[in-house]
Amino acid sequence: MPRSLETTLIKKIADAFSSGKLYTPKTDSERRGLKRRVLKGTVATPYKGLYALTEQWVDMEKPQQYKMIIKTLAELYPNWVFCSFSAAVLHGLEVPFTEMNLVHIAATCSRRTNDLVYHHMKIDSPENVDGVKCDSIEGTVLECVRKSDFRYALAVADSSLRLLRRNAKEMIERIETKCKGRHGIAYVKEVFGHANSRAENGGESYARAVMIENGVMLPKLQVEHYDPVTKTKYRDDFEWELKTGNVAGELDGNKKYTLIAKNRGVTIEQVLLEERQRESRLRNQGLKFARFTFDQIRHVSSFIDILDSCGIPRIGINPRAPKPPAKRREIASRTYKRKSQRQR
Repeated sequence: MPRSLETTLIKKIADAFSSGKLYTPKTDSERRGLKRRVLKGTVATPYKGLYALTEQWVDMEKPQQYKMIIKTLAELYPNWVFCSFSAAVLHGLEVPFTEMNLVHIAATCSRRTNDLVYHHMKIDSPENVDGVKCDSIEGTVLECVRKSDFRYALAVADSSLRLLRRNAKEMIERIETKCKGRHGIAYVKEVFGHANSRAENGGESYARAVMIENGVMLPKLQVEHYDPVTKTKYRDDFEWELKTGNVAGELDGNKKYTLIAKNRGVTIEQVLLEERQRESRLRNQGLKFARFTFDQIRHVSSFIDILDSCGIPRIGINPRAPKPPAKRREIASRTYKRKSQRQR
């Protein structure tokens, strides 16, 4: 491809990106040119047939990337109605990154390809979110919660309460009204029994779910403290009120501070300095600190050890932590097999 045409192609990709979409090649010559640039690493192809400049693409957060893929596909296939985890990201719900590798649409039958999941479901009145047709937020919450393990389901439930500014009872009533005939409502009710709109992100929800599963005393969320010296209000992610003194829990991670720095337009060193100052002010008020990362939360024993070392009490293992319908069927099947073997 001549240099002038390559320059024109790069401009087309950049223009598409600036409008919030990925570029779709129009000719065989463009496709060949894009494939060469993909091999060189200057162009990314995050979804089959869709392209972006690598330097622009990698600078985006995963949910932003996923939304851009969906918006581009919605323009290419205007009859598609997005559902499940795709609709969840459009609505702004907390979704694990692992669920953003596939696109989910409503269809007349269920099937799956390498990058697309067809869900056998009829959505009579799809909503329009940023120009994209998708399932209602109530239907989306139901679908995502009933298909997720408790730790991820709680993140969806928490974020739905936060977005809609509803309590759990109101949300359940809305789901029952708008989603008559859909399966999984019993599990959804159990999950919402533990939901809390004060959780600020999926990591905090995941941590709380692990606490529930392991019988850890549950903390208050986003507790504010006023520092009379700086006349500033500080918040902690979690706070346990104990007789021996309150303990603040903080979910840490480099990505957390990098994102804060990027959003505020300051250096990560400045953000870390402010975080140390914040902790110092809170310690001066008598708070102890329990710090943990998401990796430690996922390795449950490490997370529980941290909480134990800070004196967070255990109130006993909770055998009734909610389990999704598929997991219940699996457990019921194993129980039935064991009983059958004993009877023989």
